Amino acid sequence: MKPDEFERRLEGQPLREIPAGWREEILGTAHAACPGSRRAPHYRSRVPWWRELLWPCPQAWAGLTAVWAVILFLNAVSREPVQVVTTPRRPPAREALRAWKERERMLAELASPPGPAEPSKPSAPRPRSEIAHGSAAV
Repeated sequence: MKPDEFERRLEGQPLREIPAGWREEILGTAHAACPGSRRAPHYRSRVPWWRELLWPCPQAWAGLTAVWAVILFLNAVSREPVQVVTTPRRPPAREALRAWKERERMLAELASPPGPAEPSKPSAPRPRSEIAHGSAAV
């Protein structure tokens, strides 16, 4: 048969669908024959997104989740109780006013120039030693 004749006869044949069971079996066998493939086959596109995300190694993701759960639990258990810090009570208004007036009085006292000083008393010069005074011992 020449290739032209074969092609004409093939074009004349009606196209038939492959039964669904055959299709699944063929694709499953093809996927099993290719162990390096990590992606899910095209015919399983109805897999939820979260399973597609965890597909490479679900045991590792489960282990990581368990470790985080333990960390969060230990963090919650070991937390110290919150201590409320109280501020000291403000003094009553009368005491505060009295202290303020006392402070103002002291500041005014320190800032005012000193009053008139007592006049200094003139003093007679005193001898610094007995020899200089002229009384010599005989």
